[in-house]
Amino acid sequence: MNALLAWFFKLALAAAALIFAASLLLALLVILVVSSLWSLLHGRKPQVAVLWTRYRDLTRGMAQGGPWAAARGPTAQARASDDIVDVQVKEVRESAQRLPPRD
Repeated sequence: MNALLAWFFKLALAAAALIFAASLLLALLVILVVSSLWSLLHGRKPQVAVLWTRYRDLTRGMAQGGPWAAARGPTAQARASDDIVDVQVKEVRESAQRLPPRD
């Protein structure tokens, strides 16, 4: 009798765990759909698409040398653009008029 009761108790707990997991997955699916629709209604890209794009770019970067590939040295594209000047030099001259010191 105790073995039958223990088996029934395990079966009831397993069923409760399955129901809980299914309800959790259903709630996550509803939240996903609602947040995607909300983003689209407000003219933004859904967050799921943004995260998927970032993940895809990250895995693509891992396949091309890992996250520290840029620290190893310049890439072919960077070597080809060595003639690009980021900042133009501008001479700053001191003027005779200065503001009085603050108290």
